[in-house]
Amino acid sequence: MAFFIPACIVLALAISMANAQMCNTYVAANISGGFTQRQFVDFSGVTPGGNVGSFLSSHGIYISDYPIASTPIPRTFTPRNVAFGSGSLDMKVSAYTGGSVQSAEIVTEDTFKYASVRTVLKSSGVPGVCEGNFFYLNDNQETDWEILTSTTLTSSPYVPAGIWASNQALVPGNPSTHVTVPFTFDPSQGYHEYRIDWVAEATTFYIDGVQKARLTTNVPTQAGSWIWNSWSSGDPYWSAGPPVTDSITHIRSIDVYKGYTSVRSGTICNI
Repeated sequence: MAFFIPACIVLALAISMANAQMCNTYVAANISGGFTQRQFVDFSGVTPGGNVGSFLSSHGIYISDYPIASTPIPRTFTPRNVAFGSGSLDMKVSAYTGGSVQSAEIVTEDTFKYASVRTVLKSSGVPGVCEGNFFYLNDNQETDWEILTSTTLTSSPYVPAGIWASNQALVPGNPSTHVTVPFTFDPSQGYHEYRIDWVAEATTFYIDGVQKARLTTNVPTQAGSWIWNSWSSGDPYWSAGPPVTDSITHIRSIDVYKGYTSVRSGTICNI
């Protein structure tokens, strides 16, 4: 069976092979300045059963292990739910049988202010899960791409269909800034690149290299980590669920450009 590979994914692999050791400044369209560091994690060659914790640690990422008292159902991020698949990092939300929803999360060890982060993933087709790819310091310093698997293509009575681009409120109690972007494809049927460019002026959201949203209010102003997770709390106004069968989110690669500089110098690479 043949699969379509978006041009942006091919570009990421080309940069990795040809330019990773020679670029001094990585620059992107609509961003003044650029980035001086690249953190690229390729899961396309992994196989089930490998030591995922050691592999991620060697790339500056750790696996979360903690509970959250979410409502109406609590959830727990457990290392048991992060594993290698065939050419992917697999993040599982376990079929719910009671108690806390067993979920999955990975986090960058490094913290940074401003970045361009591109994640190639295939969404789960199992309803009742939130798949997050986001910057986070605290609840008032956060920007998100989030897929809600119950409402990817069809709205619920409470949640519109699509993928959510959000900046959480910088001031507690104020409203967030968000846009719901309709999908033009089924995200569970193939790999696509989900990208956030975060600089002082805006957070800009892309799918497969095409801009889908640009938010200029509530833009985060402090350094923090990047997080990828998959979870459910049974909230009908958000994740819905919890899932009745195991949900697997597949990540093919993670590409983080960081170390923002206002001055472009040395060998410049377009990303």
